[in-house]
Formats: sequence, structure tokens, C-alpha cells
Amino acid sequence: MSLWTKGLAILLLSMPGLCQAALEDWHPINETLFKSYVVLNVVDTLQTFDLIDCQDNLAKQCPYLEVNKLLGTHPSKAEVLLIKALLIGGSYYLLDKSYATPQWANSNKPKFAALAIMNMVYIDTVSKNHSIGLRLSWAF
Repeated sequence: MSLWTKGLAILLLSMPGLCQAALEDWHPINETLFKSYVVLNVVDTLQTFDLIDCQDNLAKQCPYLEVNKLLGTHPSKAEVLLIKALLIGGSYYLLDKSYATPQWANSNKPKFAALAIMNMVYIDTVSKNHSIGLRLSWAF
């Protein structure tokens, strides 16, 4: 893994810390849901790294292909980290800057609903990755 890739990995893992000040203004349940969303993205990233290692080591014998249209079938680790960093940062920005509509004034329900759906999507993704044999691996 290159130094640049390790740096992006550290940035990705520290995302909740970078957003800490505004996260404290969120409802505690939403704060927890966002942190779990970040953790699920990290798990998905490590599973994708397992897929990339398989593709690099076994070439055409590797039974796995990436199905994320943004990444293509044979992504690099740097591409995965960049997409994940943009996804998490963009998600945080949109959630933090979302304003309650008049019918939901002073309510955390819209943010809660969005975070619950985001977490369900990634729980499904991580569990499907695991069911086909992708595992977590991390080596420096």
C-alpha cells in the first residue's frame, strides 16, 4: 500500500473526529448513527481492499468483480479511498446543512430517517460482501 493510500485511509478513519464540533450539535441518536455509517463504510472499504488484493494476486482466477458503477470492475485502492472520503464528507455536509421543513420544525426526524436508511444500505452491502467471501484485512 502506498504512502498516499495510507494517508487517505487515515483521513477516512479520522472523519468523525474532523466533524466533531458540529456533530455535538446533533441529536445523540443521529450522532451515533452517523458514526456507525462511517464504521460501515470503513468495513466496506476493507472488504473492497480484499477484492482488490484478490484481483492483483490471482488475476483472471479471482472470482470477484466490483459492482459499484463509480469504481468500475477493477478499482485501485486509491480510487476506493477517494470515493469513500468524498461520500462520507458529502453525506456529512448535506446532513449537517439540511434545514427542517415547516412541518418538521425543531425535529430530528428527517436526519434520523436519512441516517437509518444509509445505515441499512451499508449493513446490506457489508453482509452481502461477507456472504460471498470478502473479509476484512488491514496491513501496514
